[in-house]
Amino acid sequence: MSYMEKYLEFTKKLAKEAEEIALRYFSFEVENTWKEDNTPLTKADTEINDLIIQRINETYPEHSIYGEEKSDRKENSKYIWVCDPIDGTMAFSCGLPLFVFSIALVDQSNGLPVLGLINDPVMKNMYWAYTGSGAYRNGKKISVSKNDTFLNTYTLTGASGKDVGFSNLSVHTLLGDQKSRVMKFPSFVYGAIQVANGKFAGGAFYGKDGHDIAALKIITEEAGGKVTDLNGQERRYDENGIGCIVSNGILHQELLEIVQTGKLTAHD
Repeated sequence: MSYMEKYLEFTKKLAKEAEEIALRYFSFEVENTWKEDNTPLTKADTEINDLIIQRINETYPEHSIYGEEKSDRKENSKYIWVCDPIDGTMAFSCGLPLFVFSIALVDQSNGLPVLGLINDPVMKNMYWAYTGSGAYRNGKKISVSKNDTFLNTYTLTGASGKDVGFSNLSVHTLLGDQKSRVMKFPSFVYGAIQVANGKFAGGAFYGKDGHDIAALKIITEEAGGKVTDLNGQERRYDENGIGCIVSNGILHQELLEIVQTGKLTAHD
């Protein structure tokens, strides 16, 4: 077993532990508090984040950890685990099954993920990939769509991100004009993983955080797709950046041009 396969087996076990915690708390009666950025926080978020830190420190004590709720960064570590315990906490806290667990192993020399896993605990769909492996859902290889136009496709968008300098209105309008059905999910990753699964043609995420999209990056690209920031550039996934565009690769340039029409000016 290669070292990357060992990392994968560790990550799968970690995802199943996180799944048990999430499902234990998941109901219409989930209690939540509110963070300073006006986003919800549940006991499941913090418990899973604590689990991640504990398990990684037990197994790979030399690795750093970048979690949405808590991090443990170490000097001179080659790898950093980038994790979102519950991507879609808003839906989770309302008892809606539109959330996932997301974790990636990122090479700190370039900020790019070398392994990623996204787990949907309700639908029992686990997506994973590592460099050179291809992408998989529940052990079955997956690939992006072959669509070369947006006609009769599904696409998705996140909420507008003034803090990254973009509005999502252009995506809704221009993709709609091309007869694409544009969706928006409480968890962008919940929907965007369907680009890798061949169900969606592409989408745009307007957040800053790397933990939201690090796993999505490598799974999509191992499935044959493409992921860049909102300006079409590569970005680091172990720190904040300028959102992301995810696509089947064929439509990436066209989607990039559409996203760019939503770039805000200093007066917006």
